[in-house]
Amino acid sequence: MKKADLRATYKQKRNELTAAEVAELDQLIFQELTSYDWSKISYLHCYLAIAKFKEYDTIKFIHWIWEHYPHTQIVISKSDFETHQLKHYIFNSDTQLVHNAWGIPEPEGAIEVETGKIEAVLAPLLVVDHFGNRIGYGKGFYDRFFASCNASVLRTGISYFPPVDLIEDIGEWDVPIELVFTPGKTYCF
Repeated sequence: MKKADLRATYKQKRNELTAAEVAELDQLIFQELTSYDWSKISYLHCYLAIAKFKEYDTIKFIHWIWEHYPHTQIVISKSDFETHQLKHYIFNSDTQLVHNAWGIPEPEGAIEVETGKIEAVLAPLLVVDHFGNRIGYGKGFYDRFFASCNASVLRTGISYFPPVDLIEDIGEWDVPIELVFTPGKTYCF
């Protein structure tokens, strides 16, 4: 399938999940996230969920990282919708969040972090294929972000759904992820 068709299909599938289904899937994803070894990561970029889109809420995982890997700095971003670029900031328990016009929680008054310091990224997505190509919301924020990171950065994501066989219309600007956490299984590409 093509990106636009997959985006529409998986947005609908995610929107149709009931609160009980989301709670069950979230617990399974949390188990996958906490089974992964994050010990070598000093700067972990983590998205904050857009509640109205039923994205996996990463806050419980972030608190788990703070407890189990206190050396790891959590980094979150602010979106510039004119340039489609992200700026990155340290996120801790004192960070104040403000929702932007799109409903994305963003830090206010936080310390900015250079992209080169980030060692792993946990990106939002709708679905991936078996090659790690991801479908997001079509604005290219994370593709630009991944392209600006060090070549060694670990690119990961979270999806409620297993990978599809193939996304047909991948472009040269699309940057694949290396693993995706899904309910009950982590896929490596």
